[in-house]
Parts: sequence; structure tokens; C-alpha cells
Amino acid sequence: MKRFALVALVTGVLFGGSAAPAGAQSVEEEVTLVVDALFDAMREADSAAVRRLFHPDLKKMASSGARDGVAGVVFGKIGSFVQAVGDAEPGAFDERIGAAEIRIDDDLATVFTPYAFYYNGNLSHCGVNVFQIARVGEDWKIVGLVDTRRRQGCEEWLK
Repeated sequence: MKRFALVALVTGVLFGGSAAPAGAQSVEEEVTLVVDALFDAMREADSAAVRRLFHPDLKKMASSGARDGVAGVVFGKIGSFVQAVGDAEPGAFDERIGAAEIRIDDDLATVFTPYAFYYNGNLSHCGVNVFQIARVGEDWKIVGLVDTRRRQGCEEWLK
């Protein structure tokens, strides 16, 4: 029975509806399901599911880090990310996350989590994801996403 409830909840998050009765889960669990749904959809190469998790007005995401020794931020289009997910083979994108720090106030949540990204089974890079997630109607949507990226020291990153 628990497994059915979890499948129903994830289906609700992925397909834009409430699968559980109001109050059946904590707000923190609802927010966590959005983050987990993103990485599940990436692994499945399901671009439609990825797109549904982002607020429709969000157009860009950011990556921060040093380039040529200078700290900076690079912005990428959400649409390009969604397309890359859809163009990938299922299982090609595998982002594994560590313990998340979640802060919630009213209908706004911030999720800070370490990650390691594997492409076709090979470690590509690691860093931290910072999600801003807001309740929109009955659903939680990603309204901001920025990450750091490094290629060194990833083996120990999620331990």
C-alpha cells in the first residue's frame, strides 16, 4: 500500500496534479518530490516531464564557477536543457544527489544539495544545486536553479 501511495504522489508531481489528499504529506516532502522527479525524468530522458516541473515563465538557469581563473556565472536556456534531456538516451543523464538542506517559508522553498553528474555511466562533474521552488496553485514549480560545477575532488563529494 505504501508503494502505491508513493507512486501516486510521484505521478501527481510529474503530471501536474495532486495525487494525495491535502495534508497527506509534509510540505518538505512535496518539495523533495519535485527535486527527485526532475532527476528521475532526466534519467528517463523524458523532456515533457522535465518541462512540467519548471514554472512556464522561467527561461534561464545558471552555473557559477571560475572560468579561466575568474569567478563568474553562465546562464543557459531552460529550453536547451529540456531539449538536451529529450535528445539523450534513457539512462545517459544520471545526477545523484546528497543530503538536501531545505528551507521553506509560506509558498517558497530553497533546496541546497550536493550532486555528482554521470554521463553514460562516467563521472562528468560535481557541485551543489540550489533550487528555488514556489507553490503555484496546488503544485510546486521550479522558479530558479543555479549550480556549481567542478571536475576535481568529485569521488569524495557525496560521502
